[in-house]
Amino acid sequence: MVSVMAAKSEDATRPVAGWQAVTLPDNWSQRWPGYDGTVWYRIDWQPGCVDADNGDSPVGLVIESIIMAGAVYSEGSLLWRDRHLQEPLSRSWNSPRYWLLPASHLREGRVLWVRVAGVAAQTPGLGRVRLGSPEAMLAVMEQTHWRTRTLPFINLVVSAVLGFLALFIWLAFRSQQVFGWYAVTAFCWVLFGVNTLATQAWPFSDTRMVAQANTLAYLFFIASFCVFSWRLLELRCAVWRELPLLALVTGLAGVIVLLPGWEGLQWAGHLSSLVFLLNGFCITGWALRRREAGPLVVAGFYLLLIAIGVRDVLILTGLLSSDFYLSQYSCLLFMVMAAVFLGLRVAGDARRIERFNQELSVAIEKACDDLSATMSKEHRLALDNTRLQERLQLAHDLHDGLGGQLVRSIMVVEQSDNDLDKSRYLSMLKLLRDDLRQLVDSGASASAAPPQTPVEWLAPLRYRFANLFDALEMSLVWNVPDAWRAQPTAVQCLLLARLVEEALTNIVKHSQARCARVTLQLPDDALLLLRVEDDGVGFDVAAVQGGGLGIGLESMRARTERHGGALTLCSQPGATVLEVRLPLGQS
Repeated sequence: MVSVMAAKSEDATRPVAGWQAVTLPDNWSQRWPGYDGTVWYRIDWQPGCVDADNGDSPVGLVIESIIMAGAVYSEGSLLWRDRHLQEPLSRSWNSPRYWLLPASHLREGRVLWVRVAGVAAQTPGLGRVRLGSPEAMLAVMEQTHWRTRTLPFINLVVSAVLGFLALFIWLAFRSQQVFGWYAVTAFCWVLFGVNTLATQAWPFSDTRMVAQANTLAYLFFIASFCVFSWRLLELRCAVWRELPLLALVTGLAGVIVLLPGWEGLQWAGHLSSLVFLLNGFCITGWALRRREAGPLVVAGFYLLLIAIGVRDVLILTGLLSSDFYLSQYSCLLFMVMAAVFLGLRVAGDARRIERFNQELSVAIEKACDDLSATMSKEHRLALDNTRLQERLQLAHDLHDGLGGQLVRSIMVVEQSDNDLDKSRYLSMLKLLRDDLRQLVDSGASASAAPPQTPVEWLAPLRYRFANLFDALEMSLVWNVPDAWRAQPTAVQCLLLARLVEEALTNIVKHSQARCARVTLQLPDDALLLLRVEDDGVGFDVAAVQGGGLGIGLESMRARTERHGGALTLCSQPGATVLEVRLPLGQS
C-alpha cells in the first residue's frame, strides 16, 4: 500500500476534499470526536508491492474488520457491501472479508475505496487491510477467521453446554444452588458473547439498542459471576453481599434502559467492570487468609482474568499493539476451571456418601445382629414365661378343679357316720377322673360352644354340690335368670364355673356356714354379675391377702383380672360375700 487517506462524507457520497492521511487500523473517533456517520477510505497501492515478478497474477485482498458497516470498491467497481449502511447498521466489526482481485484490475495507480458507516461510541473505523498473493492472503484470512469467528463460536457452544449441564443438575438437586448460579452465569456470558458473531442488528431497531442489550447482558453476567464465585467458595453471609449487589444491578439496569445517549451505557459498563475488579481482589484476600488449595486456585484464575482484561483495555486504547483480544476466551477458561472444581467437589461428595453408605451398612448389619440376638433372647424368655404361665395355670386349675373335688370327697368321708360302700368310693373316684379330664381338655374350651342358657351352664355345678351340701346338712340356693341378655363366651362360662367351684369349696372347708347362696345377674348387655354368699364365721380379708395366705383367693382374683373383670370380697361374722363383675364380650 502506498497511502491510506480518510475523509468524512455528510451525504454518503465520495468526498472531493477533506482527505487526511491515516494509519490502519483506524478509529476515527480519536480524530473526529463525536462524529456519527459515513467516512470514506482511499487506499492507493502498487502491483509491484504485491508481486513484482508477475504483474499478471491475481491479488488477494483481506479486510479484517469494518466498524460498523461498509462497502468496498475497486476503482469504480463494487466488490461487496453490507446489507444495511444506515440504521439499523449491519455489524461487520468482527467479520473478516476476503476477495480475489483478477489480473485485469491490476493497473498502475490502483485504488481501493472503502465506505464505512459507524457511530462514535463504538470505536468506528477501518481495520487492517492486507494485499498479497492469493495463497498468502487466504492463509491470513483463515487465521483471522479462526480467531474472530470460529473460536468465539466454540466459546459460546461450550459455555452453553456447560450451562445446560449445570441447569439440569440444579433442577435435579434444588439444594445445590451453586449449579443454578453457574447456569445463569454461563447463559449471561452466551448472551453477551453473541455480539461477537452477530452480523445484523435484528431484532433491534438501531445500533444503540444493540449496545443497550449487550451492556445489560454484560451487567447481568458480572452480577451472576460474583454470586457464583461466592457460592463456589461457600463464603459465609453471602446474602449480605447479594442484596447490595442486587440493588446496584437494578440501579445500573435502570440507567442503561432509561437514560438517553451513550454516556449512561459507558458508565454502566465501567462500573460493572469495577465491580468485577473489586470482587476479584476481595476473593483473593479471602483466599490468602484461608490458605486452602481450592480457594487459592479460584483466586489465581480470577487474577488471571483481571490481568487479561487489563491487557485488552491497553490494546483497545492503543497503548499496546496487538490484534488478538483474550477477554472473550478468558471467561470460558474460568468456567471450565469452575466446572472442574465443581466436578471434583461432587466426586468428593460422592466418595463421602459411599463411605457413609459403607459405614451405614456395617452399622445396620451390626444392629441387625444385635437385634437378632436380642430377639432370640426375648424369644427364649417368652418361652420360659409361657412355660411358667402354663405351670401356674395348671396349679390354679388343679387347685380350683381337682383340688376342690378332693376336698369335697374328703369332707364326705369325714362326715360319714358309717363306712362308705365300694360304689360310693368308685363314684368319688370317677368324679376325680372327670375333673382331671376336664383339666386336660380345658385348653380346647375357648373353641367350644358356650351354654345356651344360664340353667344349662349351672347344671353340672348343681349336680356336683347338691349332694355334698345335703350330706353336710347345709342349704344351697341358686338364683339364675332363665336366659342370657348377652351371650358370654365359652371361656367366660368356664371362668365362672371355676369361680363358683372354688367359692363353694372354701365355704365347705372354712366357713362353718349353714346356708350358702349363688346369684347370677345380668344388669345390662355388657355386664355379668356373680355373687356367692354364706352365713359362716367369716375371716379377716386384709390379713389373708396381706399375709399371702389363701392360694385359692389369689387364683380367683388373677383369673378374673386376666379376663378383664373385677373380684371383690367382703367378710364379717355371719356374712361373707364374694362378688365378680365381668364385662361381656371380652376374653
